Amino acid sequence: MRFVLITVNFILSVTVFSQQVNERNLFQYQQVKEAYSKGSERHTALKSSYSDSIVGYTLLFSGLKETQLSIRPLVDLSIVFQESNSQQPKRFGVGAEARVKHKKWNAGISYLLNHQQYVDYQDRYIEKNKVVPGMGVSSGFANDYIRNNYTSGFLNFRANKYFSFEAGYGRNFIGDGYRSLLLTDAASASPYLKIQTKFWNIQYTNIFSSHRNIFQVEGRKELYQKKYTATHYLDWRATKWLSIGLFETVIWGAEEGNYTRGFDVNYANPFIFYRSVEFSVGSSDNVLVGANLKLTISKNHVFYSQLLFDEFLLAELRADVNQWRNPNDSIRSGWWANKYGVQFGWTAFDLFKIEGLQTRVEFNLVRPYTYAHSNSTQAYSHDNLSLAHPLGANFYEFVSRANYEVNRWNFALNYHQNTQGRSNFGQNFGESLQLSNTSRELEYENTLGQGQQVVVKFLEASVSYLLYKKTNTTLSISHVAREENIESSKSSSNFFMLRLHSNLFNKYFDY
Repeated sequence: MRFVLITVNFILSVTVFSQQVNERNLFQYQQVKEAYSKGSERHTALKSSYSDSIVGYTLLFSGLKETQLSIRPLVDLSIVFQESNSQQPKRFGVGAEARVKHKKWNAGISYLLNHQQYVDYQDRYIEKNKVVPGMGVSSGFANDYIRNNYTSGFLNFRANKYFSFEAGYGRNFIGDGYRSLLLTDAASASPYLKIQTKFWNIQYTNIFSSHRNIFQVEGRKELYQKKYTATHYLDWRATKWLSIGLFETVIWGAEEGNYTRGFDVNYANPFIFYRSVEFSVGSSDNVLVGANLKLTISKNHVFYSQLLFDEFLLAELRADVNQWRNPNDSIRSGWWANKYGVQFGWTAFDLFKIEGLQTRVEFNLVRPYTYAHSNSTQAYSHDNLSLAHPLGANFYEFVSRANYEVNRWNFALNYHQNTQGRSNFGQNFGESLQLSNTSRELEYENTLGQGQQVVVKFLEASVSYLLYKKTNTTLSISHVAREENIESSKSSSNFFMLRLHSNLFNKYFDY
């Protein structure tokens, strides 16, 4: 009997793989509400896949002067029932996560053995990009399964209340929205070094990361090209109701022709503006700058925004504004290098005084050719996927989400719609980060959504029940209806999914 209880407890103790505090993790409504609405130090716009907490793990060992070793299993099991297809795609994921904590040191490693089948539109996406979102390069397996074994880990040292250092293999996210135009967790994990400085109401973060360009050489590891990013993010909590963030990142390739450049030490200085360094060393590296804004009204209402600039000329931006205000064919506008993205959003808690209800409305747009570069190795991407918004560029998107949590039940209704301009073979209208922007179709008159216009409508409704409260083990059933319109043709996907899962790391297919 004792063995049976231990076994059942092990199965039910599947828990949260990602510690990111937002509505992606079910049954954390109060933590999310507090983080957003009270402006607590726990919540900044920068979120990582891990936290200092080891609550929810099974303690295996404690001793040797405050050393703790803990472990927990991971699981993701599901079956899909499609209305128009007799095939029933299945997902089988099992693994474990271990954590070690000793005074100022904190370390963890995660592993998930993952065999999956996908529905039709997901298969098309994977076939096109040769990558499974969040999981890395796809590899075939028997019976149409795709095998992706996921690994991540970190080692953190908190020197004092001001400084912490972390080396790891994982992902980070900057923003207060469901999407981010600055840095997101849509791509797969990668090596990084993170330095955080906290003082007064400011958190200053440096992230140095290694990424890969695998475009058109997927599966041939000897041809992969290494690249690096160096990122600054300053998050200032100006008041309890206002937070301001400043973002800057640079991307460069490890190889330049026959010259091995490696990690450029010019970008190791944590207190510089990369554009000035870029010019001083005579480089044409890809530099992005941006800002993040969060405004909290009446505690339960949060307005947020992001602005991202890849490249622009003020005179050319003025031409675009003048053309918008007074359309005139004689005004030359729509310069291809006016590359930027904008986000506006609102989220509310306990709307209409309904405790446990969170709602969100968000709008995103990204101009053509944003995040791309003349050299695909210097595009803002990793393993063929964007390091920012998962759609890449040349799109606008509307996101609406409602989530109601009561006792052990969670009810969610999400509707997303996006319009993107895509390129046919041999064209480049600016949606793909991997294509060189030197192959652009137009110098001027570039418009949002240019090319072959594709409209996607995504509707998801789900009901979840918390099986084991301590560890967030959840049983859920969901229905997804997706419609894709390409000019005069239309395709649709409708399916139900039954799932037993931890709240794992994010894998985005909601577009």
